[in-house]
Amino acid sequence: MATLQTAPPGPLQSDPTLADPPPTMASPNWWGADSIRFRATDASGRSVFVKTHTTPARSYIDIPSAIRATRAAGEAGLGPVLFGVDRDSGQLALEDLTDSHKTATLADFRDPGSRADFFRTRSLFRAVDDPGLRQATVFDDVRALHDRIASLDTVLPGDIGWMHERIVEIGDRVSALGFDAVPVHGDANCSNVALGSGGQPTLLLDFDWAALADPLQDVGSVLLEFSYSEYDGRELFEEAWGAFDNGLYARARLYSVAEAYRSALVGVLADSLDPGTQEYSKFSDWMFLRARAALTARTTDDHMRMAR
Repeated sequence: MATLQTAPPGPLQSDPTLADPPPTMASPNWWGADSIRFRATDASGRSVFVKTHTTPARSYIDIPSAIRATRAAGEAGLGPVLFGVDRDSGQLALEDLTDSHKTATLADFRDPGSRADFFRTRSLFRAVDDPGLRQATVFDDVRALHDRIASLDTVLPGDIGWMHERIVEIGDRVSALGFDAVPVHGDANCSNVALGSGGQPTLLLDFDWAALADPLQDVGSVLLEFSYSEYDGRELFEEAWGAFDNGLYARARLYSVAEAYRSALVGVLADSLDPGTQEYSKFSDWMFLRARAALTARTTDDHMRMAR
């Protein structure tokens, strides 16, 4: 194991007793296909959770920025404490939450109290002061991923040209609105939430897409994960944002479309770099489907007109 900067003194002893991942998941990130994880103990006997990004994941994640966001969240009590890091490999030694928290599921968030805790934690992260985070919107990420994929010999949907043009059009519309950049977590997937037991707080995990961006992009990520219709999306927006506004809801909805497309491109890239697993291929197909459905919906045209 690489030496960890600011790590606990003494060697880390590995503990292979990590729970097996659930067998069927819609997202490869759910069971950690983007990283290798194990538990360890330091010389004092403290349990540590060690995470190492896979090579494909390191190719699209801004590792230094992800580390900064992880550290900032831990210091603010919004994520696990970062004990140490190896910057070359992106290996993180984190507070072990195994005995105090559980990974959230969509079923958990049927409870209004759990949703409220989750939204509160995300909003508190948006108030963290860390100007060193990468500055990028989901549209910047899409452009970078698209350029990477264009040079690869990989199979793409026949309509990807149309989808990309529509996403660029949406990006131009949203960017013209302007925003005050704040830290956003960037990925509201339930697997990135640790629900505490015995009074422990709800925490955020995996800051791979954290950035200084529009706070409504963060809400758009929530809509992508939790909402499949205009009806529930409006209620959800009000819960996550604190009040309902048609123009702001429309902007958040546009971000959610772009996040689906970004996720699809990540799946294509990771699958081409690591073709041994079918998980990213399945994930990209699912996200392309979500993006395509939104881009062909009349409501997206309405959101383009209404966004403010």
